[in-house]
Amino acid sequence: MSIKSITRLPSRLLIVLASALVVSCSDAPESSTTSAEPTAAEILEHALAAIGGREAIGGLKRYAIQGTRAAFMMGQGPLPGRGLFGRAPAGMAIAHDLERRELRVEATQRFAARAGGYDTRIATELITAGAGYAMAEDRMGIVASNNNPLSPERVVAALKNERLLNPHLILQELLVDPSRVSVANAAPETAGKLRFTTEQAMPVTLDRVRQTGRRTLIATQEWLTATEGSNFFELMAEKVEVNDGWLDSWHAVTELTGPHQRLVIEDEVYPITLHIDPDTGRIDKLSTMEWDVVYGDVSLEVNYDDWKDFGGVWFPTQVRMSIAGAPRMNVTRSQVFINPAFAPGTFDPPEGVTYTHDEARAQRGRRLSQSLSGFGFAGVGRPEIAGIEIVPGVTLVYAAPLDGVYTLIVEQANGLVLMEPGQNDLKGEAIIEWARQNHPDKPITHLIVSHHHNDHAGGIRPYVAAGATIVAHEAAAEFFATQAARPKSTIEIDALDRNPVLINIAAVVAGEVYRIDDELRPVAVYPLEMGHTADMVFAVIEPEKILYAGDLYVSGLARDLRAGRKRGPDILPFHSAVALARGIEAYELDVPMLLGSHDRQPVAYTDLLEYITND
Repeated sequence: MSIKSITRLPSRLLIVLASALVVSCSDAPESSTTSAEPTAAEILEHALAAIGGREAIGGLKRYAIQGTRAAFMMGQGPLPGRGLFGRAPAGMAIAHDLERRELRVEATQRFAARAGGYDTRIATELITAGAGYAMAEDRMGIVASNNNPLSPERVVAALKNERLLNPHLILQELLVDPSRVSVANAAPETAGKLRFTTEQAMPVTLDRVRQTGRRTLIATQEWLTATEGSNFFELMAEKVEVNDGWLDSWHAVTELTGPHQRLVIEDEVYPITLHIDPDTGRIDKLSTMEWDVVYGDVSLEVNYDDWKDFGGVWFPTQVRMSIAGAPRMNVTRSQVFINPAFAPGTFDPPEGVTYTHDEARAQRGRRLSQSLSGFGFAGVGRPEIAGIEIVPGVTLVYAAPLDGVYTLIVEQANGLVLMEPGQNDLKGEAIIEWARQNHPDKPITHLIVSHHHNDHAGGIRPYVAAGATIVAHEAAAEFFATQAARPKSTIEIDALDRNPVLINIAAVVAGEVYRIDDELRPVAVYPLEMGHTADMVFAVIEPEKILYAGDLYVSGLARDLRAGRKRGPDILPFHSAVALARGIEAYELDVPMLLGSHDRQPVAYTDLLEYITND
């Protein structure tokens, strides 16, 4: 995939250079000799010299970067447990004042528009003196983010990303405190136990059209042969490019060749290892570990290539970040400005917005920075839980501040049935505690998961630890079983690490209804064949005739109704709305009230039909 560099600075981020910018593409200076067994101080000095020298790195007070970032994430593919989702490349403008602790990250991204085609969105994260602010409209309308405070975990995640993508910041830390660094005689254990295979990482989604639900994919021939011709393939795939060596190509440019010196740096989450070319002194790679809410301990690696001299300081113009060996971020830089004078107002926070810091959330955000970055609204801290009674015995609970996913609680005679855990495992722990306080004599017997996508299902583990049976489509059973049985973490101990129990999964068989019988309030779970995922289910609370769905456009319809929006005559209805209506008809269901996992407002079944038909 080629990524075009963005070569202009946004008008809101004008930069006045303090001195003339000098750019040189010649090789970095090399040290003349190295000892047979160099010390940590000698290796550090060589690395400093390779990117400008001790004085230049120590004198780096500000920088601005233009370029692009393409991000990838696991957990949003069409099939449970496999497939990366590639976000459209974003044009990036970075302004970082190291002395004043101010950072502005502005992303310009193309995304699928509601009315078809594509729109452009500019999103800005601003951090000043530890306080964070978001300035962008949430394109999905789930959690408004225009001129709002960033969560503490998002603040530290943005700062950590900048540190990982620019090892100069780590070297500056070592100039102040060289005692943190030592020579690595053996490679420290990173999460080498988990390394995504081609089978797990592919197919790769390059695009997904919201109206049709169809994807543009990169896949292996084996996957295409096994999948092509199925009804699900016809619903899901728009275009497939066969590239058996796609992941191998990533490995070819991210796996080191030849001997490298290694400096190990004490760090808050896990030691950071810098891999340094002994001849050039350049840092070729950084490796460490993080925690992922779905996969547990994972290796985090960053490769630095194509170093160029920008005004006396060398920066890598190609940076690749990997999680467990699979692409996470591909960064291309077109310009770097050294020690510029930023225009007045560059780091001014929005008026009337107050940031509140929570150190516990911030510390957890450092351990989960990449898991968090996929769905920033999901949060990683323990939230307050609030409830909305829909009818007696049926409640929606949600995190405060809102994280975009509402969990359904259905009271039965002898227990509670929940649906949709969301991504944050600590939210699950908080909901379990809320349920105990509000229903002290009723355990959680079942957790229904609508589909495997991380924002809906990443937080299943606390419910497994609490003894709930996981009700999910048969296509996702193996994926959830693997998620529950992963090794105990060394980074972040969660509820299932503290109380390891075997997962109990009730598989919803395609074409069949799974029933949770009860004398008070029985619940039926229905599988739905559609193109969004291969494992979609929805639930019906039978006495109250209420249907609860995940990504089946009920929540989008609720937002449309509130805003007074109507589908235009030339705009297709969303595929998920059509699929839900067909499912209701096929199962001959009487469900006048519909609830969705991304909104609190019920929708009438008649509203769904009117949306589809425009009557």
